[in-house]
Amino acid sequence: MANNNQLMNLIASAPANNNSPKPLYDLSLHASICSLDGNTVPALDRISRLPELPRNLLIDVYEMMSQRDSLQDTLLEELSRLEVFARLVRHAPARSKLLRIVAALMANRKMLASRLSEAYVGRYSTKKEQDGDEDGEQPGEHQGRGGGGAEGQEQSQDSLDERAKQLLQEYSQLPIPDEDMASTSSSASAMARARSSQTECPNHELELSVITTAMDQPGSTTPNADAAAAAADDDLDELNGEELQEIDLGLRLGSFLSEAGWMQESISVLTCLNERLKRLAPHKHWLVMRLDCLQRLLYAESAHCNFKLAQRTYNELIELKRSISDRVPSDLVAMTYTQISAMFFARNEYNNSHMWSLHAMRRLKHSATPRIAIDVLRQAAKACVVKRDFARANLLICQAVRRAREHFGRKHQKYGDTLLDYGFFLLNVDSVFQSVNVYKEALGVRRGIFGNMNFHVAIAHEDLSYAYYVHEYSTGDFSCAQDHVDKAVGIMKKLVPSNHLMLASAKRVKALLLEEIALDKMADGMDEEDLLLQSEELHNFALLLSLEVFGEVNVQTAKHYGNLGRLYQTMNRFEEAERMHQKAIKIKTDLLGPFDYEVGLSIGHLASLYNYQMKKYREAEKLYLRSIDISLRLFGLSYSGLEYDYLGLCHVYETLHDFEKYLQYAHTLENWQMLRGQNITQNKFSYPAIEQDYSIDEVKNKFYDTCESSSSSSPQKTEGK
Repeated sequence: MANNNQLMNLIASAPANNNSPKPLYDLSLHASICSLDGNTVPALDRISRLPELPRNLLIDVYEMMSQRDSLQDTLLEELSRLEVFARLVRHAPARSKLLRIVAALMANRKMLASRLSEAYVGRYSTKKEQDGDEDGEQPGEHQGRGGGGAEGQEQSQDSLDERAKQLLQEYSQLPIPDEDMASTSSSASAMARARSSQTECPNHELELSVITTAMDQPGSTTPNADAAAAAADDDLDELNGEELQEIDLGLRLGSFLSEAGWMQESISVLTCLNERLKRLAPHKHWLVMRLDCLQRLLYAESAHCNFKLAQRTYNELIELKRSISDRVPSDLVAMTYTQISAMFFARNEYNNSHMWSLHAMRRLKHSATPRIAIDVLRQAAKACVVKRDFARANLLICQAVRRAREHFGRKHQKYGDTLLDYGFFLLNVDSVFQSVNVYKEALGVRRGIFGNMNFHVAIAHEDLSYAYYVHEYSTGDFSCAQDHVDKAVGIMKKLVPSNHLMLASAKRVKALLLEEIALDKMADGMDEEDLLLQSEELHNFALLLSLEVFGEVNVQTAKHYGNLGRLYQTMNRFEEAERMHQKAIKIKTDLLGPFDYEVGLSIGHLASLYNYQMKKYREAEKLYLRSIDISLRLFGLSYSGLEYDYLGLCHVYETLHDFEKYLQYAHTLENWQMLRGQNITQNKFSYPAIEQDYSIDEVKNKFYDTCESSSSSSPQKTEGK
């Protein structure tokens, strides 16, 4: 009765005399969903027959079911069946809805991701090389081949042989047009099915890039060897349809899970598939399939900060390098280099990251699909940011944002991902307010897709929190920053182990906020030792985990030392603070050189300790002058971090009664304040957004013609993200 009342209310609320298809479709859909609610025999019969629906209708039914709490358990059971989920994950137009459905179930602790992962691993990890084990399920059965199930019905229109041809076409003719641009025509649908094996995982060609890169190294195959390998490949057999179905499902499911933010489950699926591929005899396209699996696996492992597993996967890729020939498409090579760059970036090895991003830019062609072009541009921009090459970074990230908005729209995950990278750029070029707004939009995009309880959403909360922290530094109001970091920590605690690196990263931001809140309260005469102790605990947690994952000689470890140095300075533990700052300076100098931004940052912190707490004025003077020299070399006269150094020098010279130098730097400080004020009043930015669209060839020409920027970057008083 309640369902009938809901339907009557829906009909009553519909516009009068509106018989257009959309309202009628919605009414029919709602009526169908209402008929599923309950444990009656007709309802159970209807549920059992749902997979018989065409995929475009089935995804709408499942989406509406995901919005009703009473049907979520039923939906969980339906989607946990691999043959049902396979139909939808292979249907490109359904991808965004499928992401929302999974997010809705996972938010209510309906653990679909783990159910799917366990189902795939359970089905295929025990499968022997000889298909047809009498004690197990026959290969065709679970796919519904030739039967009356959903997949069997689909195969009546698209036989296994035809499906095999589509899959093989994908692997032999990479790159394939981006699935998100598929039309609804029959020919476009066929192409969408073929190309949808190339999932939306951003590292689509990682393994290949690793391998092709290795070809440039000593010991790689010669052209003659490549020709021989190509001739041998022509003599290999094709995979049968059943094996292709198995591989295709593993690639799609593994990539979908990582795209949806469930990295551990993705790793399980792709690891299982990788082992299966190892057992297969060589066949046409075996190498590309193996590489495709490994690159997706490497993406999931790196995104989950499991660098030990990532290193193992990387090693497997290197072992395959002798088999790679020049027939590998340029797009694939460009994405490979891009993903290597991203891996090094995640490990804070910025020189290597920058080098690989340059290789990727050289390989990028005008014919690249939008997704590949965007990902190459994004990663190259990030690598340029950490090398303080802001002019090039601005060119690349602006072009990436424009392409993502044009090709995917403002609600697509790719656009949200690109916005996060744009926010990172803006934060580092002193456009902090603009950075906050971009991060807010990126968070909105991710929440619109994934809901609130999701790995990707937690990262967006953390990034926005840090941007708010920098923006609110001068006001002392950290309420927005604290709200978002609390959400990030809360989500991470539920999704990852307590010793996970991503949780440590969020806790580090929280530690910075607690320290500043405590400082403000102490300035008002309040005792906030508890806040400082909480901050110390969080900083030490992050430091210990960084030491475990990255080791002592790493930029991230050095940043943690620097943050502890600042905290100990606040806590009047000056000798400990001095040791922390000195460690940070040494590690950064050894890794980045004596004139890097990070080195100047740590030098300035130690100068402040010597100046205001330890009364080592001459040492402070030398350090301030070094810090100023680095800032002027890299960022120019308007760099906002110069304020702290100029104020510090004024204090040093006033204390030493060197009034001539005091007046000199007081005047320099006044000029700096005037320059900064003019920039703010006139809304001037060192790197305004580039509104013009360029072709890939034009972007590459401008990229290589642009000199490294010498303008200002964001002054982070703390150790930066």
